[in-house]
Amino acid sequence: MIGNKIYTGIVVDDEWLKVAKVRADGKKLTLLSIDKIRLVERLRKKPQSISEETKESNEDVFGSIDESFEDEDIIFGLEEEDDTAEDEIGELDLENFDEEIDDLDFDDLDEADDVVDSDMVDETGVPASNELLLYNLLSSIDSKRVDIGIGIPAGQTIFQILRDVDFSETKRKDLKVIVDDRLESMHGIAKSDDHYSYTVRDDGALMLTSIDDEPDLLELVNRARDIYRGKLFVNEVLPDEVLLLGLVRANYDFEANSITGVIQFGENASRVLFLKGDQLWIVSPIIKEGVKDPRFLNTIFSKILFQLDTGEVPNLDRLILCNNSLGQKSIEFFEDRFQDLNISEFDFSDEVFDTGEINEASLPSFTTAIGAAWAASGFEKEKFPDISFLPSYILDRQKIFKLQWHGFLLLFLLLITPIVSNHFYTQNAAEIERVRGEVNSLNAQIQYLEPTVQRYNEISSQLEQIQAKLALLAELNKGTLRWSENLGKLNSGVEDV
Repeated sequence: MIGNKIYTGIVVDDEWLKVAKVRADGKKLTLLSIDKIRLVERLRKKPQSISEETKESNEDVFGSIDESFEDEDIIFGLEEEDDTAEDEIGELDLENFDEEIDDLDFDDLDEADDVVDSDMVDETGVPASNELLLYNLLSSIDSKRVDIGIGIPAGQTIFQILRDVDFSETKRKDLKVIVDDRLESMHGIAKSDDHYSYTVRDDGALMLTSIDDEPDLLELVNRARDIYRGKLFVNEVLPDEVLLLGLVRANYDFEANSITGVIQFGENASRVLFLKGDQLWIVSPIIKEGVKDPRFLNTIFSKILFQLDTGEVPNLDRLILCNNSLGQKSIEFFEDRFQDLNISEFDFSDEVFDTGEINEASLPSFTTAIGAAWAASGFEKEKFPDISFLPSYILDRQKIFKLQWHGFLLLFLLLITPIVSNHFYTQNAAEIERVRGEVNSLNAQIQYLEPTVQRYNEISSQLEQIQAKLALLAELNKGTLRWSENLGKLNSGVEDV
């Protein structure tokens, strides 16, 4: 499909896949659909954690990050519950996946799609694995081609923001040395190119992001790709935090020194970003509580208040709630505690985004999913930081897709060239023969008249010679009559004498 303009965003939130599909027309994005699908099994990867030693060694990077959540909870009278739910989740069981795939009669896929669908589900009609679940999702979007953007769950990406030097003046080679040093000090080992990404912002600060491993959702997409018959293009892989940053910048206006808090809700985890103007200022540590925990709003409030009290965040002008599945309840909660702030759910600008026929009341919990689709479309790409975790092997694989497409086009052109040439030759053959006969006739006439032309040239040459002699005689003949009369008179006078 050439010029595909339908893009799908997929993000993971605990045991759910959130999916949003948009259409790009150049001037605006239009939301086509949103969906929430329960995974067969949870993806296992947990949020990144940073050791206390690493925190202390990187205080200048994060802008004095919280020293310890344990101390913070003592201050605010909160206690962290043991996160036992994750430990109870079993590993993603793929031992029987090959057997399930073998059960699919791929030889008959082109003849009977119903066979595939029946093999994909168990007796209850539920997909037998996450791979088959995602296969069903992709096939329902388009059986030939799907363009997707993937979100990395909040907390799985480490952010380092270095503002002590104007890195816009740093040479690329020196910048690479600085980045490698920061990554090694943070992770203890060197990172592969696919596991980190950085950019120098307009204000000269260096924003460095890194992950430990390939995102679980991307691994799931790669496995589902093996059974998906169409072409699957992964256009972008971005952390949820970057997706929210891009969305906020694309849909809101900011004053230069205003401080905006962006709160991301999740099922079992939450995160707060702070923006100064339209630039990311601080990424707070992950909060391991979400909407399933009745205390999580109080925990978020305490984290924000702690950062205000320590001066890490000098002031706060606005709070924007993203993925807000609690509705007005959460807005009222923060309005009661921050009475002087502008507090609202994330709201899309009508100038750049059209919700289409989707009920706007259902949008708040799909903010990051829409952001993933937005990023995949490339619409207003300049609003998003120049960060990407799209692996090089996927880029190379998709280049092969494009080369294949161009190869087929070139082969088609080569095949039709002789056919088209022969068509035009046959169509104009009579005209060509007529013109050729006229040319031959003219050549014969030229040959016939050639002796006449030669004789004409000879006569012309003789005529020129005669004209030259006549001109000489005319010159010599001037005054001859007058002298003849004078001589005649002289002669008569002599005779008289």
